[in-house]
Amino acid sequence: MKDLSHKPFRILAVDDETTVRDLYRGILKQNNQSAALPRFELTCCSQGDEAVEAVRRSFQEKAPYAVAFLDLNMPPGPDGEWTAEEIHNLDPRINTVVVTGYRNQNFTTSDHQARFSDKLLYLQKPFYPREILQFATALSIKWHAENQLLTMQADLENQVEQRTAELVDSNRLLKIEIENRKHMQQELQQSFESLKKAMHSTIEAISKTVEKRDPYTSGHQQRVAILAKNIAVELELTQSQVECIYVAAGIHDIGKISLPAEILVKPIPLSDIEIKLIQTHTQAAYDILKGIEFPWAIADIVMQHHERMDGSGYPLGLPGEDIVLEARIICVADVVETMASHRPYRPSIGVDKALEEIANNRGILYDPQVVDACLRLFKEKDFSFPV
Repeated sequence: MKDLSHKPFRILAVDDETTVRDLYRGILKQNNQSAALPRFELTCCSQGDEAVEAVRRSFQEKAPYAVAFLDLNMPPGPDGEWTAEEIHNLDPRINTVVVTGYRNQNFTTSDHQARFSDKLLYLQKPFYPREILQFATALSIKWHAENQLLTMQADLENQVEQRTAELVDSNRLLKIEIENRKHMQQELQQSFESLKKAMHSTIEAISKTVEKRDPYTSGHQQRVAILAKNIAVELELTQSQVECIYVAAGIHDIGKISLPAEILVKPIPLSDIEIKLIQTHTQAAYDILKGIEFPWAIADIVMQHHERMDGSGYPLGLPGEDIVLEARIICVADVVETMASHRPYRPSIGVDKALEEIANNRGILYDPQVVDACLRLFKEKDFSFPV
């Protein structure tokens, strides 16, 4: 991480409850005591219109906010929906986290919401202090990287314009200036690549929140990513496809951030209603990832990783070839790792039983080529999950 200690990130917390505002102060003040992490400057507001005014003043003072945490219901004033819209109109760069006990469907699906979906995340109450700290840290670093990139782009564009003008004045410098422009274009491309890496790091940091809420599956996503990557290599896919599968598998359960923690760690089998709720995590993951510009269709892949070849999966019931190959690979890796690991409601079933499951349902639930590749890894190439 770059040194960000020279200037604290500005955080805005909006909640009509005094105890919640005090909680924000305690969490972010504690972080300021760590030299290894970013420092925060917190502004607390009790109502949405007060928060909008604070954002307006921040522009006048040239001290914008990096992250805003908004309560959805704040009587008697405007709600979080109105507040998020107004804040976005004033500052399109601010990252907004709506903190609420339930999801407002009209808000999450309205047309105007699509305009800044990449700047909006959700966190359910009650939240853990670590969740607030992780959101504040990851989104502040993302905000910092985006601002740096915009500055670098502006600088590079100014340099390109200046060099072009010089070429008009002096033909003898034509060759040199063309080389300079090529070099600057390479720098601009490198800047975009740096931003993509920053975005990946942000998503990974947020995804770790899921494992903090569910300690029994700690490391699950990483182990699935390792197996899925090896299956992709065994299938002789391109380097780009292998990288895509590794990234998607590493965050395939990010949608579980929207689920109550008590369901994730429940030590007995789930009810039908709870199972239906768990199944919403694929759509939630799609909603989180769809606004991020990856070089691959990560949102679609993650949403489809619970689809099955016979159409019995969820959330869309896609059959066979309608499921993207990357999702079919992650599906098999997810089943094997899940069965081989302990869960709150059962001990590990074991790798042998997991391999028997995918072999028995080869071509029925799981892609046959993917199953064959997975079986070769374990039985012929001594693959095993990292401890």
